[in-house]
Order: sequence, then structure tokens, then C-alpha cells
Amino acid sequence: MFRAAVFDLDGTFIDSTDAIIASFFHTFDALGEPRPPREVLTAGIGHVLEDQFALYTDTDPFHCTGIYRAYYGTICNEMTTLLPGARETVEQLTQAGLKLGFATSKQRAFAEQILDYLGVLDFFESRIGPGDVTHPKPHPECVQRSLDNLGVQPNECIFVGDTDFDVKACAAAGVPCIAVTTGYNTRAQLQALSPLAVLDDLHEVTDLILASTRGAVSP
Repeated sequence: MFRAAVFDLDGTFIDSTDAIIASFFHTFDALGEPRPPREVLTAGIGHVLEDQFALYTDTDPFHCTGIYRAYYGTICNEMTTLLPGARETVEQLTQAGLKLGFATSKQRAFAEQILDYLGVLDFFESRIGPGDVTHPKPHPECVQRSLDNLGVQPNECIFVGDTDFDVKACAAAGVPCIAVTTGYNTRAQLQALSPLAVLDDLHEVTDLILASTRGAVSP
């Protein structure tokens, strides 16, 4: 029976693609360098930001991220939306007695800013960003930290994510993972990693988790 649920954010719980791409474009414009294609940038969402810039430019990636984040902070609220079913998911899971957390590659300050703006921040007891761990996904550290924060064992927690990084981090931590197709990996890519389930939206995620809390599903 699950006692807690932890969510990735980008592509899983929120749609922040437009804000992310706009911030990349702003950064390359500020550097006077050509913009990489949108689809190339989109495919890299979820990776460490400095690593992404290192792929696209010879400019110091930390200088790039400084430009990016200064701009992103001014647009991220208005350009980010909850994915369908997100609010209902946290409401229903909280009502069912589950503790909730998020573990994201987005800076925790931005994640908290956005979720507060969208009116759902207070649902999350555990909040993990890249600055809270030494090793990013697919290393299991962020999942393990989430377990510690929520006071649960690996088999008592479900993680919801949209990328191979999420599934691999959960596998290494011994935590079951639901993968959703609303983000940046295809169904085939996710299924190849054998998560607990591959689902199409958060409504389906909520149904599976609630069924498990009633003993109808065994992870």
C-alpha cells in the first residue's frame, strides 16, 4: 500500500516547455549565437541545464545559465500551466492520506515559485531540486532523499515521472515508478524500461494510486 507519492514536475505535473524554450532563445540571442532548433532543445529538457548548454555552445555554461535563469524567473509563472488533472491529483491523494513530494531538475526556488503561483505548492511536503542533491537523475539520490523527507520505505512510495531518467532513478532506489506520456519521452522509450505502468495522463495516475491504497493493485 502506498503512503506517499513523489512527482517530477516538467512534463509530468506542469507544462513549462514554452517558458524553457523562450529562456534558451533569449540566452542565445544575448550571446549573439544562433538558436538551436526548438525540437533539439525540447528533447534535452530534464537534463542538467549546464550540461545542455555545453552541447550547444563553447561559452562558459555557468555564464549561460546565469543569463537563462535571470530571464526565466521573469516569465515562468505566466508561461507555465498545470497539466490536465494535476490539481485533482494532489487534492485526491492528499484526501486519501498520502504524503506528497516533488523531485525535479528545475531549481527548487523556481519550482516553488511556479507551484505557489499555480496554487498547489502547499500540497508538497518534500521538495527536492538539483541544489539539494550531489548527483542528479538518473542517480537515485533525489528519490532516496524524498523517502527520508516523507518518512516512508521504498515500497511505500510511488514516483511519477516522464523520462528515462525518472524510471532509472526509481529502479536504482527500489521505488516503483509510473511513467506518463505527457512529457519528453515516447511511450516506446518508457515501456522499454519496464516501469510499474505507462499512462497517458494524471487522471489515470490518480486512479491507479488510489486503487493501490485500497489494496486493489500490488506494485
